[in-house]
Amino acid sequence: MDAVHQLKNPMAGSVDQLGGQRQQSGKLKSPKPARKSHQSQGINGFKVSENGIFLVTPGDDETPAQYDFVCGKFDVIAMIRDLHSEQWGKILQWQDIDGRFHEWVMPMALLQTDGVEVRRELAAGGLEIASQVRLRAALMSYLSLIKTSARARGVEKTGWHQLGDGFVFVLPDQTIGESNEVVRLQTAISSRAYTLAGTFDGWRTEVAALCAGNSRCILSLCTGFASMLLEFSGLESGGLNLMGPSSTGKSTGLAAAASIFGGPNYASRWRATTNGLESLAASHNDTLLILDEMGQVDPKVVGEIAYMLANGQGKQRSSRTGSAKTRQSWRLLFLSSGELGLAQHMADGGKKAQAGQEVRLVDVVADAGKGLGLFDTLHGYPAGADLSKSIQAGAARHHGHAVLAFAKALVASADRLSDYIKHEMALFVKTCLPEGKIEGQVHRVCERFALIAVAGELATSSSITGWQPGEADLAIKRCFTEWLAVRGGVENSEPTAMIEAVRSFISKHEESRFTDLNIEFNTSFRVTSNRAGWRRKVDGGYEYLIDPSVFKFEVCAGFDVSAVCKVLAEAGCLEPGLESGKTRYAVKRRIQGEGPRRVYVVTAKVWEA
Repeated sequence: MDAVHQLKNPMAGSVDQLGGQRQQSGKLKSPKPARKSHQSQGINGFKVSENGIFLVTPGDDETPAQYDFVCGKFDVIAMIRDLHSEQWGKILQWQDIDGRFHEWVMPMALLQTDGVEVRRELAAGGLEIASQVRLRAALMSYLSLIKTSARARGVEKTGWHQLGDGFVFVLPDQTIGESNEVVRLQTAISSRAYTLAGTFDGWRTEVAALCAGNSRCILSLCTGFASMLLEFSGLESGGLNLMGPSSTGKSTGLAAAASIFGGPNYASRWRATTNGLESLAASHNDTLLILDEMGQVDPKVVGEIAYMLANGQGKQRSSRTGSAKTRQSWRLLFLSSGELGLAQHMADGGKKAQAGQEVRLVDVVADAGKGLGLFDTLHGYPAGADLSKSIQAGAARHHGHAVLAFAKALVASADRLSDYIKHEMALFVKTCLPEGKIEGQVHRVCERFALIAVAGELATSSSITGWQPGEADLAIKRCFTEWLAVRGGVENSEPTAMIEAVRSFISKHEESRFTDLNIEFNTSFRVTSNRAGWRRKVDGGYEYLIDPSVFKFEVCAGFDVSAVCKVLAEAGCLEPGLESGKTRYAVKRRIQGEGPRRVYVVTAKVWEA
C-alpha cells in the first residue's frame, strides 16, 4: 500500500503557496513556450513595432511610405498540431491595454473564412483592430504569412491527456503536468468559464470551511473534484440533481461547486437547446458541468438530455458534403438543481421516466432534514439564508484555485491513481450495500457516490479542502443511504414500474372498458365502448382478460412486452399457458358470447404484488 500512502500527500507544502502566487482576478495565465517567434522584424508588406502591426504602402522619391494601423502587437509563439499532425493552428499571445497577457490557439482553418471569428476572439481579449475592410483583410493576410519554428501539441478537449509516459491536465489557458512539448487546448472558440480570482487560502476559509459539517454542500464540492477522476475510475458519465422547494439552498451548493473551477458565471442553466448543451458538455470534459433550474427545460426533452449527457456523445450529423461529421464527445459529471425530480418533471410533459434515465441523473433531496434547508449546521450564522449568502460571496471572491491544486496533486501520482481509486470505491460499496445479490442500478449509483467520496478524501489529504480526514466519506455515505431509503430498496426499479403500469391501467379503465362476464354481478347491463378486455370474478377477486393489441400498445406502452410478461408471471400476476411444449403468455380462453379468443390473463394478485 506504499502507492496509496504516497497519494495522500503528493504535493506537500506546495498547495499553501498557491494563495500567494495567484492573487489577481481574470483568466488563468499561461506560461509561454521556451522558444519564441522572431517575427519582430516584420514580413513583406508589414511592419511590427511595440505600437502594433502596420500595413506598409511603399513610397517613391516624392511620396513617403504610408503606414496604416492593422491591429495591436501580438506574437505567434508556436505552430500547433494534433497528435496525428492534423488540425494545424497558431498560438497567439498579446497584452491588453491593462498589461494582462492573453493567449488563443487559432485554428488555421479559420483563415479560410471571412475572418469574423478570428477578429471576434482577438477583440474579446482586448486586442485593438482596425475597422476598415482592407485593413481587416490585411490582418488575415498577415496571420497567414507569419510563421515560427517553435512547435506545440494541440488537444481538442479539456481534461486528461496521456502524452508519452505521462499525463497532463489541460484547461483552456493552462496545462498542468510535464510533457516533451508544449500542450494547449485547440478549439475554434475559447472558453471563458474557467477564471481565477482571490486567493487559495481565501477559498479554503470562505467556501470549503463553511461547507464542512453540511452533507449536501460537501456532496456538491466533492462532485466537482470527482469529475476530474472519471478518467481513472472506469465509470461512465452521470449526474446528481439537488431536488427541493425554492429557497432550500440548492443554488448555494452549485455556487460552491462552481468555485472549484471558476466564478459565478461558470454555472450554466438547463434553459438551452440540445445542440447548445452538446457543445457545453464538450467544453467541460473531465470537469464539472453545472445546470441550474431544471424546471426551465421542456419536460418532454429533459429525459433525452439526461441520456445524452450521461452517454457522453452528441447526435451524429452530416457535413455539407453529406459525409458524417465527427461526433462531439465528453466524459464528465454534471450537477443539477430543480424543484422537482427528473421523473416528476417528465410526468408534467406526459412522459414516463425510464429506469436508465433515473440512474444517469440521480435525484438527491436537497433538504438535509435538520430544519435548516440545505444545511446541517450554520457555523454560528443566525439563519440558513445568512450562511448561503456568505458561501456565495466567498465563491465570488475566491475561485479557480482548487482545480489547479487538485490537478497538480493528481498529476504527481497519475500512474497510481486508477488502482487506488478502484480499491477505495470497492470498500465504499461493500460498506454501503447489504450482502447478497444487489441489482445493477443501485450498484451503479453507489459506485458514483463512491467516486465522489474518494475524490473528497483525496482533496482533503492533499491539503485542499481543510476538512478532517473521513468527513467527506461520512457525508457522502449519508447522502447515499438517504437516497436508497427514498428509492425504497436495492432492487431494479423496472419490475415495480411494470407492475404499477398494469395496475394503473386496470384501475383507470376497469369500470368503463372491461366487460363483466359475471352477469349476476353486472345488474346495469352497461355497454362497453372501446373495450380493452373482460373481467370475471374468481376466488380472491377479479381476473382480467386483456385483448393482445391493447396489452401491447397501451398497457405496456414504454416497456418491452416480453419483459413485462416475464415480470408479471414471476410475481404470479399473469397466467401463462403451455402450447407445443413452449410457454405462451397470450393464451386461449373461451369468452361468453365471443367464443375462444387469445388474451392475456392478469390475475387478482396484481393488486398485492
